[in-house]
Amino acid sequence: MSFIGVAVGLGNVWRFPYMAAAFGGGAFLLVYFIILVVFGVPALMAELSLGRMTKRGPLGTFTRIRMKGGKGIGWLLFFTVAMATSYYSVLVGWVLLYFFISISGEITHIVPATFFNDVLGGFGGQFLSTSIVIFLVAWVLCLGIKKGIEKVSKAAIPVLFALFAILIIRALTLPGAEGGLKYYLLPDFSKLDFSVIAAALGQVFFSLSLGGTFLLTYASYLPEDINIKTTSLSIGIGDGIAGVFAGLFIVPAAFSFGLEMNSGPSLTFITAPTIFKYMPAGAFFSALFFFLLFIAAYLSDVAAFEVLTATLVDEFHWPRKKALLLLCFGELALATLSMISLDFLLKNDLIWGSTMQPIGNVFVVIGLTWIVGLRKTLVEVNRGNKSGHVGNLWFYWIKYIMPVAILLILALGLKDVFRTFF
Repeated sequence: MSFIGVAVGLGNVWRFPYMAAAFGGGAFLLVYFIILVVFGVPALMAELSLGRMTKRGPLGTFTRIRMKGGKGIGWLLFFTVAMATSYYSVLVGWVLLYFFISISGEITHIVPATFFNDVLGGFGGQFLSTSIVIFLVAWVLCLGIKKGIEKVSKAAIPVLFALFAILIIRALTLPGAEGGLKYYLLPDFSKLDFSVIAAALGQVFFSLSLGGTFLLTYASYLPEDINIKTTSLSIGIGDGIAGVFAGLFIVPAAFSFGLEMNSGPSLTFITAPTIFKYMPAGAFFSALFFFLLFIAAYLSDVAAFEVLTATLVDEFHWPRKKALLLLCFGELALATLSMISLDFLLKNDLIWGSTMQPIGNVFVVIGLTWIVGLRKTLVEVNRGNKSGHVGNLWFYWIKYIMPVAILLILALGLKDVFRTFF
């Protein structure tokens, strides 16, 4: 449940439905799940294996396996998470604000686009909501791994999927929703080309939070009797289902009200509120939606702060609460930049979220296959495995084929970076 909490986040809700709708509906879903099994699950197994083997976060992992430049790599990944967490916490704060206006009933009376722009223009509201988010994250992490992260995840993830089910049922009972359902689920193979495959590949890595940080750190707490193969498969399936469920609500509802599907913040904060504005009992269902979204986004934020906290504790031997307190103030200060400028927030997401994440996974794969080696890696991945031995095929797959897939994602990400900045 904790790992699924890491993987399921805003990307499942504002990216997956748009990607599926834009790239052939059911055809995209088919390609997505094939890539999830062929690339996503093996990559998950790699990150979990290295994390459990080293018992460290990103900084300690690469130095412990004696990877050349390991400390520099660790600090690069630490800085990446620190930058990504600053803007992500602001986004979680936006979700919290929208939840509050939903339970107040105001959501059905606003002009969504105008309200969204007003929210972005209001520094005070953003600062308050982001501060609340960071406080709630700190509260869970102060409780520790078992009583904090695990306990909250065990309670929150079933609630998240139950809310998905309620919203899907409501969306599918809207007039004209069946047209959106067909558009979303029926394959349009005429749209299948290399760009669809590349898009699905990027979505798998983006959505699973692969990148040598979040999953690596959580895996460092795994006991040796945990089956990494089945755990990785469960994470992949859980994350994939969350994305499909988001689409089963968003696409039919948008289709029912004749709304355009967009990607990014506008899907969540303009399109979705417009749906609720026209939907009977819209304020109630809006509150459910934004509470669901808050759970997903919040658990991912908890994971990000845990990566940073664990790194400072491991490297400087600070007490956990001291490290956490310093990070809370530091991240809140960094977050103010994203509150002031939406352009700054989106460019940061492009650099640290879409581009740097694949680089982290490259380091994991290189460290595991070229530094740790075949024998030790297979011993680790098969520790606690009672459902079929993981053999050489997986090892050589992640050693030679996986880097090609990652470099493809990286090339696409760098192309977007250069297009945006130059």
